[in-house]
Amino acid sequence: MRKLISAQANSGKFLLVSLMSYALTHSNKLLPLYHLMGKDYAHMISFKDYVLDIIFPRRCLGCNMLLGEETSSYVCRACLKTISFARGFACAFCKSPVRAGKTCVYCIKINHLDRLLVATSYENPLVEKILKSIKYRFVRSLTDNVADLMIGYLKKRAAAITKNGAVSVVPVPLHRRRLNWRGFNQAEIITGKIAGVFGWPTITDALKRVRNPKPQADIPDRLSRIKNAENLFRIYAHRKGIDWTGKTILLIDDISTTGSTLDDCARALKGAGAKEVIGFVFARNKLGSKN
Repeated sequence: MRKLISAQANSGKFLLVSLMSYALTHSNKLLPLYHLMGKDYAHMISFKDYVLDIIFPRRCLGCNMLLGEETSSYVCRACLKTISFARGFACAFCKSPVRAGKTCVYCIKINHLDRLLVATSYENPLVEKILKSIKYRFVRSLTDNVADLMIGYLKKRAAAITKNGAVSVVPVPLHRRRLNWRGFNQAEIITGKIAGVFGWPTITDALKRVRNPKPQADIPDRLSRIKNAENLFRIYAHRKGIDWTGKTILLIDDISTTGSTLDDCARALKGAGAKEVIGFVFARNKLGSKN
């Protein structure tokens, strides 16, 4: 038995040494990869990542094509082009057609969210795969694709957002347990990229999720989801010296279904003095789907 274990250990060492030797002898391939990803991503590149790419080659989530150094993503450029922007607008709650994403005259009476902007449709199978890979497979790099698409959608609509005053960008926060489990908050990453492109300030540490209820994706009916999202968020602006009075808030998340999570954030933000809260998500899901 000892001989067998020793042989397996030596075999493992030989494989690791062989991989390291290969990577070092092909180190010139690391340079194009570094420059392609840009300085924002370059600090994340490591020898370990390069070796893992050799052992576990990346394939496109859309077409299953083997991906090389031409992209750091898990989606090829051709498949990314198949994700089209949403054209119409619907009320965040009843989904009736509205102008510019405004909450309809009936739903605004009992809700807090003023508008909802949706970049694309969850009915696109690739969009569903991207979001599930981020949420459940912890593929952080896909947040770059999501952010780029959301920025592309927002470029034609930024003027309409800022017409009521200066905009501050706020991500929907995760509970600390959920954050520790996943390792990152995709909404916060996306927020940083959007704010950087448009030059808007971000506020990431004043809105807090104070409860860690059952995930919305595990709740099949609308009323239970709404109940589950009640009083989830609280503002701690007094600790940070933030004055929310009269602010227009662009509230960022990856997905919305009933709008209840965004609405509870809006409740807390308006309670602190915010004038307008505009939700902005990558995609909108149908009730009953796992997201």
